[in-house]
Amino acid sequence: MLLCAALVGAASVLVARRDLGGGLLPARLGPARAAGSLGSAFGLAWRLQRGVLLGWALGLFVLGGVYGAVARGVEQMLEGNPALAGIIERMGGSGAVVDVYLASVLGVVGLFGAIYAVQATLRLRSEEAGSRAEPVLATPVRRASWVAGHLVLATAGVVVVLAAAGLGAGLVHGARVGDVGGQVGRLVGAALVHAPAVWVVAGLALALFGLLPRLTAVSWAFPVLFLVLGQLGPLLRLDRWVVDLSPFTHVPKAPGAEVSATPLVWLTATAAARMAAGVLGFRRRGVG
Repeated sequence: MLLCAALVGAASVLVARRDLGGGLLPARLGPARAAGSLGSAFGLAWRLQRGVLLGWALGLFVLGGVYGAVARGVEQMLEGNPALAGIIERMGGSGAVVDVYLASVLGVVGLFGAIYAVQATLRLRSEEAGSRAEPVLATPVRRASWVAGHLVLATAGVVVVLAAAGLGAGLVHGARVGDVGGQVGRLVGAALVHAPAVWVVAGLALALFGLLPRLTAVSWAFPVLFLVLGQLGPLLRLDRWVVDLSPFTHVPKAPGAEVSATPLVWLTATAAARMAAGVLGFRRRGVG
């Protein structure tokens, strides 16, 4: 009781001596000048988004490792479960059982990459809505440069997070089968095959940001929609034209299937067109 009374008394004295809304110890001043890396639109975007990118890369690396750990025993698991084997085959294509499994789970990784792409792209909208974009754009920084800084991080970040997932899967699966070098290269490549489809999702998000900024929240529905169409569409026996609406439907089912460059080129071109539309739309509309 005495200790409690003493602490209350001390707190009362300290409260009486400090300024309203302030603390007993003054806040430390920040640096007089910004770091040199913040002198460009890309540098600012990197400072804002590097934590998100690192978190996604680590998370998908771990997820890839979990998928890789299961791969070796999937054949035995599916032997006694033909229904599950059929589901995996519809999602991952035909071929060796382990390759079909890896193709299906890397498709799920691609959808996680799409969620990252939406989050990274919509940082533009959060900066604009939070009134932090206007002070930047009041400087000589052009609108296109400001958007490009975040867009480069979103598109390059997709490559990083997908490669991290493939690396995790390759290291663990390779260690279990005694072929780390071969499996790492194989599964990193299989994961990166999904990058053009993920870029399409980023392009859709950027197009909404530039043309219909009030509807940018709709971008979060795209990964879910494409999950239903691309991954679950064959299971739900949807019409082919409906399933084809998902960009992930057109991604080769690597590592088991042969990778053709044609669909990847078309997906990349589609993504670039939508990104360009978003940049042009933002250049012409008001900020805020």
